[in-house]
Amino acid sequence: MACLRDRPGRTGQGGFPYLTITAEHQREELVLRLRGELDVSNGDCLWRAVSTAARDRGWRTLVLDLGSLGFTDCSGLSVLVRAHKQLARQGRRLVLTGAQPMVRRLLALTRLDTYLDMRAPEPGRGPAR
Repeated sequence: MACLRDRPGRTGQGGFPYLTITAEHQREELVLRLRGELDVSNGDCLWRAVSTAARDRGWRTLVLDLGSLGFTDCSGLSVLVRAHKQLARQGRRLVLTGAQPMVRRLLALTRLDTYLDMRAPEPGRGPAR
């Protein structure tokens, strides 16, 4: 799913950053891999992806792989909190993995790293390409 279509390293439509989301089922987990930048211009795209995924009953844990997410702002964090709350109401978990230093820093500054479930990336697995 491409929220704003363009090539990596460039901006999307109207000069806004691009965000792509790919989905992959792994056992009882659904993994959404985010690539690009998550901000006020495209946070609704992630929210739609989470809401769509929440209708699928084939998984118990939603993993957001942030390994290729270079930036997020507070509106992106808001989507993460909203997703966490929605999934918790359904008895499901939201797990974040692979956050890059800039994203980890924002999560730490806002203390969301203590609220949201953070997981280290799988050994040998770098950012999604």
